Amino acid sequence: MFTFGREHEKRCDSKYVRNPSQVVLLLNVIDAVHDLLEDKGSEDHLVHALRVAMTDGGAGVWENAAKWLRLSSGDYPQVLKLWPELAQHPKADVRFKVACFLDEMPRGIFAELSSQLTQDKSSKVATMANARMDERNERSRS
Repeated sequence: MFTFGREHEKRCDSKYVRNPSQVVLLLNVIDAVHDLLEDKGSEDHLVHALRVAMTDGGAGVWENAAKWLRLSSGDYPQVLKLWPELAQHPKADVRFKVACFLDEMPRGIFAELSSQLTQDKSSKVATMANARMDERNERSRS
């Protein structure tokens, strides 16, 4: 997995976090990724950091955490288990975050979660999931 380096990624991604007190949630994700790349960390630690960022993170945190989830999943497929887990979260806001990335998920996870999220009890989640399904379908027709 390619990155521009731990400190560079921290500087760049931190700029997008709206609440300065939440920057640490994103920094933990970046550290967990780079610790793995340097053979100092574990996939479990990365999964934990991603889970916290996705569930507790506000604007700029969860979007970047999802980016790192997608980027790291090729080398560390264990992180992919977070999508189905978070798609069943009791908080609609967390399920909404998952729905936002539905179109970027691997085919199997997309198939597993698309019907679930498009029928979510939260109309906000269902609407986002339908929009992302439409986007993915448009891309596949192109």
